[in-house]
Amino acid sequence: MSINSWIFIRIQSFYYGLGLPIQAFRLIFRHPTLLFWSILPVAITLGLYVWLIRNLQDSTKAYLLQAFVSAGWDPNSWIAGTLIILVKVLLVLVGAMTFSLVASVASAPFNDFLAESAEQWTTPPLPAVPSQPFRAKMRLIVIDLLKTVAGGVAGLAAMIFSWVPVVNLIAVILALLLVSFQFVSYPQTRRGEGLQAGLRFIWKYFYACLGFGLVTAFLFAIPIVSSLSIPLAVVGGTLLVGRAYGAEGTSPPLR
Repeated sequence: MSINSWIFIRIQSFYYGLGLPIQAFRLIFRHPTLLFWSILPVAITLGLYVWLIRNLQDSTKAYLLQAFVSAGWDPNSWIAGTLIILVKVLLVLVGAMTFSLVASVASAPFNDFLAESAEQWTTPPLPAVPSQPFRAKMRLIVIDLLKTVAGGVAGLAAMIFSWVPVVNLIAVILALLLVSFQFVSYPQTRRGEGLQAGLRFIWKYFYACLGFGLVTAFLFAIPIVSSLSIPLAVVGGTLLVGRAYGAEGTSPPLR
């Protein structure tokens, strides 16, 4: 293989990873099942937040009005009205800042269902996993837990070394790969692939995973948008696994 071909394949793989969230977006809106599992956790979180913020606003308003009356101030004055408006705005801002985090936690139990539903529409489709006994399912939970712990430790290391000159570039690349690792692990774990197999996958398809991690990390950095991007990351990771497994020995290869 010439050096030009070597470079072209890796650039092509990188761009494939960058485009995965767009592919996932189109796939989700073509299939009601994927749309349902994508919207459900966000809708639950949104409903909870609307109820919680509304009740906090009402309770805070009643408390402030009572405080004004107790202090002998006019509760209908412009000062009281301005303070109540500021408190309401503050609660909305706090809700907006924390919404993505809560939505990501709420979506965790549904992500596996979303990834499993998307497997039949990967290119080529991932083979279905036969029903497994309880003991095998417990093993998969342990595998998923180990991957989560390993990812968390590696993420902490990346944050620490991000302050070290020169090394920080490696830390950034590691952080992007960890984002990919988190979302390609759903179909892998379902097939009993452990931590080592997951790391080998990231290394073998380094450029595709780097592109996918880059665009996903960018979406996650935008408030509110990050919560809506979780389904794109789950389905995108599943599409990447399907493409990688189906590309063995085919042309063009994925790297």
